[in-house]
Amino acid sequence: MMGSSGGMGFGMGWIWMILILAGFGVLVYLAFRLLRRDNRPPTDHTTGPAEVPPTGANSEKSAEKILEERYARGEIDTDEFNARLRVIRDR
Repeated sequence: MMGSSGGMGFGMGWIWMILILAGFGVLVYLAFRLLRRDNRPPTDHTTGPAEVPPTGANSEKSAEKILEERYARGEIDTDEFNARLRVIRDR
């Protein structure tokens, strides 16, 4: 009774071998990615390292500068820029 599969089993084993090897490859890749993952929060690589905002008298000017930079990058619109600028200057 060998070969009762009608010839479909013979020659199809290589497809399963490729699928199994591909599956192991994906598992190894995922394991590598998980082990190499940094636990740091994501950063915006286009702006460089984050600056520590100064404290004291210079903090208001620094806040205005940060607000102007966000406005220039298009992160906030004109209305939000003006509203936040008023809040900063009223402190």
